[in-house]
Amino acid sequence: MDSHQLLYLLYGGNEVYRQEARFSILTALREQRIPGSFTISVMTDEPQAFDGWPVNVIPLTTAMLADWKGANGYTHRRKACAIAAGVKLADKTIFVDTDTVFFKDPATLFERINDHQYLMDQFEWTWREAAKRPVYQRFAADLVARGKAPADTLKLYNSGICGITRANTGLMDAVIALIDEWADHGSTLHTIEQIAVSFMMGDSKVVTARDCVNHYYAKKRYHHAMNKGFFETYGEQYRSDLPQLSATVPVFFPGPGLVARTLAKVRLLSVAKPLRPAAKMIIYGQAISPPDYLEAHCRHALWNRAIELMQQKNATPLAIEQVINVCVPTARQPEFKALLAQRTAL
Repeated sequence: MDSHQLLYLLYGGNEVYRQEARFSILTALREQRIPGSFTISVMTDEPQAFDGWPVNVIPLTTAMLADWKGANGYTHRRKACAIAAGVKLADKTIFVDTDTVFFKDPATLFERINDHQYLMDQFEWTWREAAKRPVYQRFAADLVARGKAPADTLKLYNSGICGITRANTGLMDAVIALIDEWADHGSTLHTIEQIAVSFMMGDSKVVTARDCVNHYYAKKRYHHAMNKGFFETYGEQYRSDLPQLSATVPVFFPGPGLVARTLAKVRLLSVAKPLRPAAKMIIYGQAISPPDYLEAHCRHALWNRAIELMQQKNATPLAIEQVINVCVPTARQPEFKALLAQRTAL
């Protein structure tokens, strides 16, 4: 059995998530300072996707995935089941959501875990704060009615990173039981899984990982664009130089510099106020400076978001044309209009 392992879960056959997982693995290997300081395991229903990759593949069957989803059909129950199964394979396990990149050695995170201390992605809010959020209110009221509300001071964590020891395997079994107890809320509160983890950790010592990783769940579209550009350029078959090549992709989606942001504010004054958020995205799409091979991918990610924002505002063709004339250089207007035509056709 391995001493320390990073654990991933990938299923469903979606290319976007497969690229997430592969790129995350590359960043972990890139940052690893001592070979063999940890291993990487991937639980997946497409084991062939990792042929030649330096990972331990744990095949998942359709029946197993159905069982992990449970009788109530809560998708993220599978994550809890994967951790419960995976934690038995090593002294210390860190589960990693695929939409995560490392910018420091994962080995340092294993140093933070022991039988009396857990590792999570980041602290989000206390129960007192969460219970006031609209999406939590029905769930919170139900817990109060059943006499099972936690202390106001309970800390809720994002579980994009979840590190525990083999000795604490029972924690995840209890999490799964809690998920099933809260089955009625899984369809409206999608974070039931990570709430259950926080509940079961209770007052235990918890440390966080955000000084070592970027869990980019809120900026997926932009990182997906960079992942796609990377693999289109270098291919998805593993080779020894891929981890170091992954360093050419920014850890955080690149933003424009101070001068570009200041100039954008001036240009936005001539755009109708409801369309300014979209116009800003269009301008920023030309002001960022990723590596050359990612430039178009990053620009198009921002421009596609801008088009979505204009569509949400029901912008007229004339209003959109005015935004284009203000925000897009003449030479690039055909490029933008081609994207617009694609989005309009969807």
